[in-house]
Amino acid sequence: MASFGRARRAQGGSLRTLAVLFLISVLLLALRDSDPVRGVSIFATQLLVPVQRVLAEAGITSNRFVRAISEIERLQADNAALRAQVDRLTLENVRLREEAFAAQEAAKLDALRRTLPYETVAASVIARDPSNVLATLVLGSGSSEGVRVGNIVVSDQGLVGRVSEVGANYAKVVLITDPSSTLSALVEGSRATGIVRGEYGDALVMDWILQTESVSVGDVVVTAGLALGGELRSLYPKGLVVGRVVRLERAQAAAYQRAIISPGVDLRRLENVLVVKTSP
Repeated sequence: MASFGRARRAQGGSLRTLAVLFLISVLLLALRDSDPVRGVSIFATQLLVPVQRVLAEAGITSNRFVRAISEIERLQADNAALRAQVDRLTLENVRLREEAFAAQEAAKLDALRRTLPYETVAASVIARDPSNVLATLVLGSGSSEGVRVGNIVVSDQGLVGRVSEVGANYAKVVLITDPSSTLSALVEGSRATGIVRGEYGDALVMDWILQTESVSVGDVVVTAGLALGGELRSLYPKGLVVGRVVRLERAQAAAYQRAIISPGVDLRRLENVLVVKTSP
């Protein structure tokens, strides 16, 4: 019963509050055009305007912040897409440049092939000694393509060396700059003959040139196609470019001079060659 009474009293209090608010609302509506009520309304509005302005500016600032964040995210996404596109284009350009270089090299070797009266096979360089201490390189073609020990190797720039070892899918080449390499050569123009041998490094030495022969710096040296010692034939056919004279020296034997020769082939940058499969 006590709880029921308390509930009745709470309900009565709420009704009285509602009645008072209703009477105030009716009174304000009735007096809304009166000066006192209008003054109070104006005063209250003036008090609320700064608060509304602050709230409005806060809303605008937050909207701008949200838009700025969205714009930054969009720009980041666009930047990532552009970077990916640039990377793709860079790789594509590299691929196209390599294809163009390979086509250019193939055209040079094909032109060389047509000038040689020998059967040849194109081969790529797959390994070399980066220090150039060992004057050898390895080709990616071997006995399965008909390459044999003793075959000579040339490029569009001139003579490279000879095959010293062959496997089914590779061939090792001794370069003309190797100390074990010797060949008969002649100087274009004067037709002076001598023996060219390799030295450690990139230079060649041409010995046994008579002092009476006219040899000058800049002269081109080619293979002479002459047998050395008791050989029945030369290892190298005649007319292949060996290199160019860069310096002349007096030989130990007074009747002779020697020439220091720079190889015609840039052996450090060589990538593609022709292997001469048969001898003339």
